[in-house]
Amino acid sequence: MRLFIASPLTHEVEEFLAEIIFDLKQKRGRVKWVDANNIHLTLKFLGETDENKVDSIISAIKRISVKHKKIDSLVDKIGVFPNLNRPRVIWAGLAESVELLKLLARDIENNMADIGFEKEKRPFKSHLTLGRVKEDSGLYELKEAIKSYIIEPQPITFDKIVLFKSTLTRSGPIYDRLLETNLA
Repeated sequence: MRLFIASPLTHEVEEFLAEIIFDLKQKRGRVKWVDANNIHLTLKFLGETDENKVDSIISAIKRISVKHKKIDSLVDKIGVFPNLNRPRVIWAGLAESVELLKLLARDIENNMADIGFEKEKRPFKSHLTLGRVKEDSGLYELKEAIKSYIIEPQPITFDKIVLFKSTLTRSGPIYDRLLETNLA
C-alpha cells in the first residue's frame, strides 16, 4: 500500500487555497491542479509499504504526537519548485513556525528510519502543493501571475498527524485516513 504522513488542513484553509487555484487556473499552462480537499502538509512520504510495518508506523506516530504541540502559522506566499525558469510544483508557502514544523518532520523522519524507511536526502520545506506542471511550454502567463500574486496572510494551525493511504486513480488520488492523532 502507498502511504504518507501529513497534517491536514481546516475547511477554511482549503477554501482559501481553492480560490488561489481558481485564480491560477485562468492562466494558460498544462498543470495538474490538486483538489483543495486533498491539500495537506506532507511530513514524510513513505511510498509503497509492506502491511506488516503499519502497526509500527502507527505506534511511532502516536509517540511523536504527544511530544509536539499544535503549530500555528500563516499561508503567505505562492512559489514554485525548483524555480520560475523551470517550474515543476506550484505551492503555497508558510511564514511562521517553520522551524517547529522542521522539528516535527525531523522527528517523524528519524522514527521512520528506525522502522526501515530511507531518510529523505532533500531538506524539509514546509509547503502546500497546489499543482504540478505537466509541460514547459506556454507557461509565460502563469509564471507572471505567480511572480506577482499577493496573498493576504491566512492563519493556519497544524494540530493533527494523519497516516494516509493513497490510491492512485485516473481521476486523481483517493486518500484514506488509517490513523488520525492530535498533537499535544
